[in-house]
Amino acid sequence: MNVDSQLRAAIRAELPPEVFQPRPLRCLLMIPLLGCVVAGSMAVAVTPLPWYVALVVSILVGNLYASMLFLGHEIGHGAAMRSRRLQRLLLYPGCAIFLLSPWLWLVWHNGSHHGHTNKPDEDPDLFGTLDGFLRRAPSGRLLIRVAFGSAYWPSAIYLFCFFSLQVQAVLWWKSRTLPGYRRLNRRRAIVDTALLAAFWIMVAVASGPRGAVFVVLIPMLAANFVVLSYVVTNHMLRSLSYENDTLATTMSVTTLKLLDRVHFHFSHHVEHHLFPAMSSSMAPQVRRCLVRHVGDRYVAPPHWRALMMVFCTPRFYDGHDRLIEPWSGRRKEILQVERDLRGTRPSRQR
Repeated sequence: MNVDSQLRAAIRAELPPEVFQPRPLRCLLMIPLLGCVVAGSMAVAVTPLPWYVALVVSILVGNLYASMLFLGHEIGHGAAMRSRRLQRLLLYPGCAIFLLSPWLWLVWHNGSHHGHTNKPDEDPDLFGTLDGFLRRAPSGRLLIRVAFGSAYWPSAIYLFCFFSLQVQAVLWWKSRTLPGYRRLNRRRAIVDTALLAAFWIMVAVASGPRGAVFVVLIPMLAANFVVLSYVVTNHMLRSLSYENDTLATTMSVTTLKLLDRVHFHFSHHVEHHLFPAMSSSMAPQVRRCLVRHVGDRYVAPPHWRALMMVFCTPRFYDGHDRLIEPWSGRRKEILQVERDLRGTRPSRQR
């Protein structure tokens, strides 16, 4: 029995069985979320709101798009229902703003990422190793320069757009080169992507220049920011591993309780990787068990501190437990990263 299996067994023995049961009624939460998105979008599209009010509404709409993706993520793992057809249907509202096909998401995230978490050259959500970087073409290396990290201020742009860009990278490139995509209905994913792109173009044209900014562009940027503010902290500060050891490869964060509820406890990422098909509403109970069972091996720093640490560290791996910036050669040990995360202030790479 591997480390994860032992930990799952210990937690299951401590918590009541209903914690791990599907909760189909949570699917209904997609209705008010979608209703608020439509209402907010219509308000900024047809009402002559002052630009600063329209900006706030657009950012809130973008946040709700992220919430719909988080809820769809939970549904797609079977936490609410087992029907793949219904899972894909309910994923569309949350995936739409990112031009993401649910057919791609379920194979990419559930299969490729969860099946190869932090495995070198296999996990599609990592930037990879130094060796992999050196094998890239010069043009590919330049694009990676904007990866969020190394205290490089222009890399902050990454948070506002990279999830949408990664969707396209996975669809057109990574799904052809990395393991875990044999079940992908590529034609359906491409058709979905084209239809979603056409839909947003039509919305932008119908809304006019001002509407295109406040109905499409700003919500898209805000949704990317919210999603990536969690995604970059999930695994990018943890070790690479070929073993199933979630505590070594995955990290949770501690965020505001209100945000935790609105974002469907996506901050509880260790909990999610241990029990992917568990409702996110049960994740706080699993967190309490983890603290009791594994103590300091469980890492869940404040969300802001984790984000600052990602910003201050490189994104490539030199070995399994060391981060490196290829351009300068600066390195940061994962052990030191973890110490900084537990401290009062993250230190920059050396």
